[in-house]
Amino acid sequence: MKNYFNLFLVLASVLFLGSCQEEYKAPGSNTVAMSGRWWVELYFDGDQDGIVTEDDIVYTYHDIGAYGLITTNLGSNAKDSILITDPEELWPFKAKIPVNASALTMLAATGLPNLEIDGETLRVIDGKILKNAATTLSGGKTDSIFLELEFSDDADSWYVITGHKDTGFPEDQH
Repeated sequence: MKNYFNLFLVLASVLFLGSCQEEYKAPGSNTVAMSGRWWVELYFDGDQDGIVTEDDIVYTYHDIGAYGLITTNLGSNAKDSILITDPEELWPFKAKIPVNASALTMLAATGLPNLEIDGETLRVIDGKILKNAATTLSGGKTDSIFLELEFSDDADSWYVITGHKDTGFPEDQH
């Protein structure tokens, strides 16, 4: 009987100590509001006014067939930069872009290394994310992205990437 009592005390102690553990909380990203997968269209802004028209379009959602841009935080979890990648290689680029995360803007910057093409750089002219400013195919609201770039291998040509955040729902796929 004494053995059962000792076993009961050990089990009760283990259960008591196990219930006192704090729940794990994953670390947060400093740029989570700017991160995501984006359905985008690519425009050539020939007159460099930041306004795109149907005449300026290069690739549409349907031409791309998949989300065309990924924005993520850096491994260092910096508050002032994000990594932008073009997985479909509309214009092959990957770059660390300076941002103001609280204002959801991409800051103008020149000479940013294009991590996809050795020796090439890009210039951020303008960029922003607008919360709940886009309407998906299913009629829901999601974030919108606008990014205006110039690439060193096509100097003096401005390109606009615009679109909306991927919701993950099949009915919102283009």
